Amino acid sequence: MRRLAAKPGEIHQVSDLIYRITLSQPFYAPNQVYLIRDEQTMLIDSGYVESIASLALALKSLGLRMSDVDTILYTHPHIDHITGGLLWSQYAKRTQRWGHHRMAADIPDYPDFIDVWQADTARVLTVAFKDKQARNTRIRRANERWARFVHRFVETENKIGDRAVHLDRLLKEGDEFSTGKLKFHIMETPGHNTWHITPIETTQGFAFTGDLLIGNIPAIYDKLDGNLEQFQQSLSNLLELRKAAPHTRFLPAHGDEIENPERAIKIVLKTIGILENGLLKKLVEGRKDLVDLMESAFGTKIEGGSHFITALELLEALLRKLMREGRVGSQVYADGYEEFYLKH
Repeated sequence: MRRLAAKPGEIHQVSDLIYRITLSQPFYAPNQVYLIRDEQTMLIDSGYVESIASLALALKSLGLRMSDVDTILYTHPHIDHITGGLLWSQYAKRTQRWGHHRMAADIPDYPDFIDVWQADTARVLTVAFKDKQARNTRIRRANERWARFVHRFVETENKIGDRAVHLDRLLKEGDEFSTGKLKFHIMETPGHNTWHITPIETTQGFAFTGDLLIGNIPAIYDKLDGNLEQFQQSLSNLLELRKAAPHTRFLPAHGDEIENPERAIKIVLKTIGILENGLLKKLVEGRKDLVDLMESAFGTKIEGGSHFITALELLEALLRKLMREGRVGSQVYADGYEEFYLKH
């Protein structure tokens, strides 16, 4: 991962009380942190640990210090949403941090949580690759990337941050709160992540969708902290929200505002259906592994790209869903490699 230069995150004013701060990060797409500048000052998500200086500089350009932030609300605990907040108490001890009501209890040590992610990356590569040399090369490279991240994170956390996910308020479905002029309620929206929540602002009409709706299909880590059926249900719940409040604007954690939420949600749900049908058609040919199915779904170029693991995880989530439905079976070999087949 490349090291990021500290420069202010790009600021965009969404409304009179809401700002979007775009933070670069050394992986995936830039992250969006939202600033609520009301009677109470709130951040929705806190960005990646190495982006904290850029976030602080962006706040400074708006005349705010980190200590002026009353609350950080986490949509979910993935590294690009929460690790900046784990350092926050060093700079602003008064800032409260809020999140899903089970998140803190389920993640007592964040570096250990990252170790689980590293192990799952190795697991999915073992499932995917029959060729042990190719598999081991991939795992070694992935482990090197994770080790670089964990070393920086743990070293920083040992010095100034929180290893544990500390929450001052535990949020659950239907909870309500106010920052002054703005009124919020919480939707629990699991699927991309077990502890994912979507804050809904009802006065001006905004849904802060985190990684649930980002304009395309986010990663679904079925064996880790995601579930495709829950993801689809959470998207359907967002559609119901738009029916009840059709002027609600959708602000994602990656990318621009979702211009047509109904269309975006329907496209994601339709794409899932297309991918499922594609997997079933490919399996008509006979047993296939994850690499075969990924190349069929996305082409061979993705193997050399930064979204390779994400693609494997998404296809595995689709296959596990089809297995739960009794439509697909698998054979797991002694070394962990797995082939999938169509059940008749």
